[in-house]
Amino acid sequence: MKKITLILVLISYVSFAQDYTYIDFGITSQETVGNWNNVSIENAADASGLVVNLIDSNGASTGVTLTIDDAFDTVNTSGNASPDPSLPFPDTAARDSFFGETSDFNGTLEATGGFTLTGLDPLKYYSFSIFASRNGVSDNRETQYTLAGSTTEIVTINPSNNTTDTADVVDIQSNASGEITLTAQPGPSNDNGFGFYYLGAIEMIASDIQLSTEDFALIDILDVYPNPVKDILDVRMNLKEESKIDMKIYDINGRLVTNLFNEIKSEGAFQYIWERSSSKEAISSGMYFLKIKVNDITETKKIFFE
Repeated sequence: MKKITLILVLISYVSFAQDYTYIDFGITSQETVGNWNNVSIENAADASGLVVNLIDSNGASTGVTLTIDDAFDTVNTSGNASPDPSLPFPDTAARDSFFGETSDFNGTLEATGGFTLTGLDPLKYYSFSIFASRNGVSDNRETQYTLAGSTTEIVTINPSNNTTDTADVVDIQSNASGEITLTAQPGPSNDNGFGFYYLGAIEMIASDIQLSTEDFALIDILDVYPNPVKDILDVRMNLKEESKIDMKIYDINGRLVTNLFNEIKSEGAFQYIWERSSSKEAISSGMYFLKIKVNDITETKKIFFE
């Protein structure tokens, strides 16, 4: 059974005041190109002391610094090379990671590993989606991540043969000094003999407003597929009452790409099928946001176009 810490992130937008930052932990020979932050070392090296000044998804400086201040052991290069395409992590970010252990492994023991983010804005909200993968194993290598800022949140995933799961923390704020720390260690269900744990890649979203995780009360079921999208996008939901539905697609910078639908529909099953070729606006390959508003409640889902 998949372990998903956060199944849905339901976002009520006042505006698209979010900044995205992507971080790849791994080996220097397998860095992720583009506006990614590569926290990378040579194989069999200690990552302690690495400092990276983070850029956002547009390549601009965030003013945030990541420092590895709790040593991991070394680098795993046996992660999954085919992560689920709905995730924001390419294969170069998914197939390697930092790891540590709680029992002596080749003369090394690193019971925890982690980093500190400095330069954060104490007034902003930070959300983290954490990925890790270790292929070709049959045991449970559950990894626990503790994020500590003004509050402390604990989430877990099992990296064993993982292609789809992330551990997600929503709306954590930094401490008064503008810091958030992350500590990785084996989770309570980890049954690996060495207690291996992993940290592979992170999506960090900085927001001026809180991201809501309350139930989407007007909808019993919401399906958006396929994802990624080639030519057809199919949206289905079951409305609990007559509702006004508004659907739009935005690009990663929050710019409106196309209006899909804006009508009042009666209670019950609703289906909307959209053909990419019907859009007046050219939609290139990449990540977008499908914003679905039902009366006064909004959900935003990531979608990918091939």
